[in-house]
Amino acid sequence: MFGSLKNQFDNSKGNDIETIIGINTIIKGEINGSSNLRIDGTVEGSVTVSGNIIIGENGLVKGDIVAPELMVSGQVEGNATIENGLSISSTGKLIGDVKVGSLKIEDGGIFKGRSEMTFKPSDPVFAD
Repeated sequence: MFGSLKNQFDNSKGNDIETIIGINTIIKGEINGSSNLRIDGTVEGSVTVSGNIIIGENGLVKGDIVAPELMVSGQVEGNATIENGLSISSTGKLIGDVKVGSLKIEDGGIFKGRSEMTFKPSDPVFAD
């Protein structure tokens, strides 16, 4: 089933990953950017990008995340504001509150926190 989430993410518009934080890398501080980002190492601080984020199986983020899409196969300890979709794979773990357009959690994936689904004014739920 993880393959289906990965394919869904990989087929999104502008899926080229420009920045990779490697497995042996630890970053302490804030990350801001406009490109897609893959984290296989550790980030201790907030991550805000206008591209999509993949947290690999060995990836760890201790801080808040803001992005259009987020796929978690590793671990996130912090709040996430995700405009479109948040996917947590069977190996993923997210501890924190989330505001998302959609949320998918595979069997075995862990989410501990509160979730708030956000709607756009064009969504059918707002139609007269």
